[in-house]
Amino acid sequence: MGWLLSGIMFGGVIGVFMACIVIVGGRGDQMMERARMESEWKKRDSGGKKVIRFVDRFNHSLFYIEDGDPIQLFTNKGERKFCICHYLDDLHARIDGKEWALWEFAKTMAKNEVVYMPLKMHVEKRKGGAV
Repeated sequence: MGWLLSGIMFGGVIGVFMACIVIVGGRGDQMMERARMESEWKKRDSGGKKVIRFVDRFNHSLFYIEDGDPIQLFTNKGERKFCICHYLDDLHARIDGKEWALWEFAKTMAKNEVVYMPLKMHVEKRKGGAV
């Protein structure tokens, strides 16, 4: 009976250990993706034009657009609006004539159930096709 209890406890410990590995692995993937996006942002920024980094309400990177490019907004009522965006600094932009902290913009859009995305999709050409 003692060996059975030991086996059950050992199995439980292994299960918890495996769950921790899966969780840490998922976080590692998120960190790697964020680092890749930050690297892309810096590469684009060094090309002369300023780049605006749009985030979600948790301040996670969503997409990047160049200064002067438009974004599109979709309301929960099906309305669509286009907004020109101008770079102010790394954390602020003028969107449709109003100055925003990008994180505050994200929180406001989430609260109002508005989805925003770039009008132009930038596709990177790589050897073997686009990614």
